[in-house]
Amino acid sequence: SGSWAAGVYVRDGNRWKAAFHGEAPIVDPAALPAKPVAENAANQEHLTKPIARDVHTDALLSLEKAVWEAWKDHDAKKIDGLTAMNMQFINIFGIHLATKVEALKNWSGEGCDVKAVGLSEATATMLSPTVGILTFHASADGTCFGQKIGPVWGSSVYVKDGDAWKWTFGINVPALREGV
Repeated sequence: SGSWAAGVYVRDGNRWKAAFHGEAPIVDPAALPAKPVAENAANQEHLTKPIARDVHTDALLSLEKAVWEAWKDHDAKKIDGLTAMNMQFINIFGIHLATKVEALKNWSGEGCDVKAVGLSEATATMLSPTVGILTFHASADGTCFGQKIGPVWGSSVYVKDGDAWKWTFGINVPALREGV
C-alpha cells in the first residue's frame, strides 16, 4: 500500500538541512473496519493537556483552529482565504492533495460529517520570520467516508503572505498506537 512522506528543509549557509519529516500510510477508507478506533484513557489524555503559550504558537494555532472549523463546516470560501496560493495536504488516509483546487474540493465536499473539532498540545517552530511549523494533537467528533475519526497527530506549515500568515502544507496522521 505504501505511504506519502513530506520533508521541510532550511538553508544554512550553502547547505540544506532537514527541519521536518512526516509520513502517512496510504489506506483505502472504504476498507477500514466500520467500528471506531479503540480509545482508552491514555489515547485521550493528550486532549485535555494545556496548550503551550507563546506568541508564535498562539498566532498559528488560532489560524489552525479556523482551518479545522472551516473544514468541519465545508466552507470553501473561508478555507480559500486562510490558505496560500500554492498548497498541499496529506490526510489521515494517506491521500495526497497536490493543489489548492484539489484541497478545496476535498475539504468542502461531502466525504466527512463532523460536529466538533478540537486542537491541543500545539507548538510552533519558527524556521524563519516568514515560515513556521505548527505541530499539534487534534480530535474531530464525526466520521470521514463512514469511518469514525480517531485522535490525530498534525503538522502544518505556514508562510507569511504580506502581513498575514497562510496555511500552505499539512500532514495528519492517525494516532492509533497504545498510549498515543
